[in-house]
Amino acid sequence: MSTSHQLIVNSSLLYIGPVDKYISKYSNGKEVTAAQYITELICENKARADKKDLHYRFWNSKEWSKFYKAQIFSANALLKKYSAKAIIAAIKDKRSSRTYSLRSKFIKPIIEQHEKIIASQNTQITIDLNRDKETFKKTTKGKGIISKLKDLDDEQN
Repeated sequence: MSTSHQLIVNSSLLYIGPVDKYISKYSNGKEVTAAQYITELICENKARADKKDLHYRFWNSKEWSKFYKAQIFSANALLKKYSAKAIIAAIKDKRSSRTYSLRSKFIKPIIEQHEKIIASQNTQITIDLNRDKETFKKTTKGKGIISKLKDLDDEQN
């Protein structure tokens, strides 16, 4: 997971906050959605328990396809309620190392605990910009081509 920053400008407030990008281990380092990344982590737990290896684009295989689809559905449902950071932290938590499904009743309290931790650490930098409207005089250094042509038209008329 890598983090970049996003600049949001809204009227006179400036907010700079992190935007998370999730990199898949199983599709040549391509970016994936939070739900896909979370599902990959759960599949890793299940593969570790079953003593199996996950290969490139494992979700297309007959063995993993059904499980992956069910878990990505659950991941999207969890993302509507909790932040991606909290869910990922909960999956990586020692207490959920033996959790093989996002539908497990044991994972929700862990997610809620991580959600509280993240909320307490969450800070935003807000800068209030006061912009005075200044007017500038038009400076004329000399006559340009258009000005000269206009003067010639005025002289002829």
